[in-house]
Amino acid sequence: MQLRSLAAAIAVLAASAPALAQEAQSESDTLNRLLACRALSDDAARLACQDEHLNTFAQATETGRIVVVERRALREVERESFGLNLPSVGRLGGLLRRRDSEEATEVAEVETLEDGSTATYNASGSLDSLVGVPVSEVSMRGGKLRITLANGQIWAQTDSTRLPRISSRAVRDGLTADIESGVLGAHFMSLSNSQRRRFRAERVE
Repeated sequence: MQLRSLAAAIAVLAASAPALAQEAQSESDTLNRLLACRALSDDAARLACQDEHLNTFAQATETGRIVVVERRALREVERESFGLNLPSVGRLGGLLRRRDSEEATEVAEVETLEDGSTATYNASGSLDSLVGVPVSEVSMRGGKLRITLANGQIWAQTDSTRLPRISSRAVRDGLTADIESGVLGAHFMSLSNSQRRRFRAERVE
């Protein structure tokens, strides 16, 4: 196991929800003590320190008190849950982002996904938007749009913005959706056939 990779790719999770904060801090200390060994200048002392704390860390992972999560896997979870109110996902992302906070910059990071859409993350690592997501179905319910994305997410219009009816041909021709996070948990969507008409939407599935 490479010590260098631990700082960039590990989130420490506690299994017990009622004591999540205290347990996460305790398990973070397990990792921090291991990483602190690098500061020892004496080779013998550094090796002894690493042996001691690496053994503790290994025991914690084997018993499930510490779970190793790759950044790629975390981001996939965040994208799949985008728009849903899932506090556990937010805690998971927050733990990893605190580890990365020293590397955060003011420049947003953009990731191109397999379906051709792009995901934009802010400086703290939070998912801000999904752009160009393929749409698989659009329907009208009570005069408001209901959009099913090719990734399986279903979104529903929640405001009174008047939008044109979308034909099945438009969907087949490659209709896409852009979704942005707003304040207080709000989300806004626009469709590629009328990008100037942004409307408020919520994730329903």
